[in-house]
Amino acid sequence: IKLPNAAEAIGIPQYQLSTWLKQQGLTYANWMTDLRIEEAKRMLTEHPEWNNETVAQQCGFSDRTYFQKKFKEKTGLSPAEYISKQ
Repeated sequence: IKLPNAAEAIGIPQYQLSTWLKQQGLTYANWMTDLRIEEAKRMLTEHPEWNNETVAQQCGFSDRTYFQKKFKEKTGLSPAEYISKQ
């Protein structure tokens, strides 16, 4: 999802979303990754039986490997480690 589409989806002008991201010290890509990781954490908690491929697809990641890499970067845990700590 691109920035203009995200702004439209949440009902604010694109410039307002851009300004907010700058104020937060975020890039659009990092913000989207953070949102996707939060959604992945929710899915892993609610559906521990789902494999990483399914979670990655449901959260908008391009593939399982990229999802696992970003999940570990953001949480310090692999998805499997995250599930085991729940």
